[in-house]
Amino acid sequence: MEVETDSGLVKLGGTRQRAALAFLLLHANRVVPTSQLLDALWPTDRAPMTARKILQNAVWRLRRALSHAADPEDAPELVTRAPGYMVRVRPDQVDLLVFQQRVSEGRAALTAGDPLTASRVLRDALSLWQGVALADLVEDGTAWPQLTAVQEKRLDVMEDRFEAELACGGHHAVLRELEAFVEAEPLRERASQQLMIALYRCGRQAEALDVYSRVRAALVGGLGLEPGRQMQLLQQSVLTQDPSLDLPAEVVTRREHGRATAGPATAGATAGRAPEGSGAREPEEEVTAPEPAPAAWPCEAVGEPLNPRQPATILMLRFQLGAEFDHLPPKDVDRVLDAVSQLAREKIEEFGGLAAASIGSVQLGYFAHAPGPEHGADRAVRAGAAVRDCLSIPAGPLTPLAPVVRGLDVHAAVTTGEAVVCGWTVAGTVRPWIGGDLVDACQDMLDQTPGGEVQVCDRTRRLTEPVITYHHVCTSSSTWQVRTVGRLPDGADEPGAAQASERECELDLMRGLLRRTQHRSTPHLITVLGESGLGKTRLLMEFRRRLTAEPDSVRVLAGAVPRPGSGSPLSVPAEMFAAYCGITGRDTEEEALRKAGTALTRLTGSEKGARAMLSLLRPLIAVVPRSHRALPVHDVLAAWRDFLTEAAREQLLVLIWDDLHQADDIVLETVEQLTQACADVPLLNVVGARAQLLERRPDWAGGRPHTMTISLAPVDGDALDRLLKSLLVPDGSADVA
Repeated sequence: MEVETDSGLVKLGGTRQRAALAFLLLHANRVVPTSQLLDALWPTDRAPMTARKILQNAVWRLRRALSHAADPEDAPELVTRAPGYMVRVRPDQVDLLVFQQRVSEGRAALTAGDPLTASRVLRDALSLWQGVALADLVEDGTAWPQLTAVQEKRLDVMEDRFEAELACGGHHAVLRELEAFVEAEPLRERASQQLMIALYRCGRQAEALDVYSRVRAALVGGLGLEPGRQMQLLQQSVLTQDPSLDLPAEVVTRREHGRATAGPATAGATAGRAPEGSGAREPEEEVTAPEPAPAAWPCEAVGEPLNPRQPATILMLRFQLGAEFDHLPPKDVDRVLDAVSQLAREKIEEFGGLAAASIGSVQLGYFAHAPGPEHGADRAVRAGAAVRDCLSIPAGPLTPLAPVVRGLDVHAAVTTGEAVVCGWTVAGTVRPWIGGDLVDACQDMLDQTPGGEVQVCDRTRRLTEPVITYHHVCTSSSTWQVRTVGRLPDGADEPGAAQASERECELDLMRGLLRRTQHRSTPHLITVLGESGLGKTRLLMEFRRRLTAEPDSVRVLAGAVPRPGSGSPLSVPAEMFAAYCGITGRDTEEEALRKAGTALTRLTGSEKGARAMLSLLRPLIAVVPRSHRALPVHDVLAAWRDFLTEAAREQLLVLIWDDLHQADDIVLETVEQLTQACADVPLLNVVGARAQLLERRPDWAGGRPHTMTISLAPVDGDALDRLLKSLLVPDGSADVA
């Protein structure tokens, strides 16, 4: 729950105050009796004797917070009305009330036989949701019947929108979303029926029947019930291919009329159309570029769905979150997916594509083919590689890319052929939809693509081979993996290249100090100071990328300090130690200790020395039981400092810290003293921080030898840093407190 004004978010205080306001807003503009409010805040058997007094204090604080939230005329009021309290607020000020109003409008349009308007309005209503309702309170154990009702209403509205989309002929557009919905809610028969209809209209009759079988098995096995009468009739209709399951005649008429009036660009594309399934069979002929369309879409008709086939390339990206994100509340997981999806959309548009759809963790980009060397296939592959490179880093010259944020993998697939392109103009706005066999083929390829890779079909490879090198995927005769991406033809600038060049001066300074560290075998400290949005995180990433992409002359260990109170002082040292030893979050305690012992034996040259060092470093291994990690933090950090000294003697060592201003004092002390403690070894310590670091430690690195501070100036349009900051969440596997 958030209260937002033009000047930012309003501080609402602790959980009890937030819960009180939330319950009153669920009953906005209605009086809530004090007894009902007390029952909501405390279970009846756990309410303290002073519960009424606590509630009165909470209301008093909330009243003060809301009175300063906006202008007096617009501010919501928390008033006392017998026998309790009421929040008086305009309906357009509460997302839930706006949602309910839009739902009423959408359902009215659906009842009136206007599915196009219903689909648009219901989609707008659902866009207000950002995850579980009142997720912050739910995480603290709040379980109100009113919340359950709100969540159920959201599911009902999603089914209403699916119904409107199907009535418009949008079965391709909602298919993936329907599949995900039914998988999450297997006992909702209405959605299962909608999925059966969508699959049937897509020519997937067997899969439609399989949906019925799965729902029946779940109902019979779990509840002892048979599917309802409507679902049984639908199964029979699919078996007999009942014409009533086909698109309504008026929808088919509009679609055919749209094809006939689409214009020469559409006609040219349709004339060269490959047989059905061409996206999967890869016909040999090359794609013929159509005449460039004057607008973003080659066809427009007010309220009409059009369905031409266009030579194009499809890019699909999927962002997969590992077990490292399991400890996060749903709202934070949604925030991460929103951030990476925004990054994907920006990159697709930078390379001249259209971000056509975003369903869950999957982003679809459409690249129309046009005359010239920079055709759609080339731009699509470059966009996919750019997104991957933004979110991954080379662990070594011969090793796969590693994710920048542990547990976040990006998968990318690219296919070229003929896409079904629909442009629906509703209320003056063209609403795009991309589908057909080409999209299905891309989805199938994406399902087989490992994390950190970009794979393409054979046709895409043939079109782009002059500037992009590939490695053949041995498991498929027609799939290729992107290896290297060459420069754009005719010396054109890469998208985002101007921004990278803005930081070349800082990178040169950092590389110069690295060479000095190596040649003089002396530890150095670089401090990069910059506020949020100035590119601090991106600069550290780029420095790390350039180091790890070189031959194995340097070892890089990196980590981001978690927010205060959300991690341990040992989080980053533990992350660095795990990376050095090759320990992953999937290792058991025995496997982690074995890897650590092997790495330390190689480092110290003796098993006895390795055992002694490991006995002090065991608290840095997250899977070791807490009872075996009882050493004081000061002793663990001292042992970790000795380990770094030995590791730097073995090989030039670079440590990269981000957000050091959030670290505990004992960690700050350790980091600052590394240049003195690790004497006569090639160790470069690079830290990124905000100005709070100097507020906490005004003499940070001041007057000490072998130190350098870089203060970043603003770079226009540096949005990637802000996106990365929303992704760098505390890693639960590194919590070693």
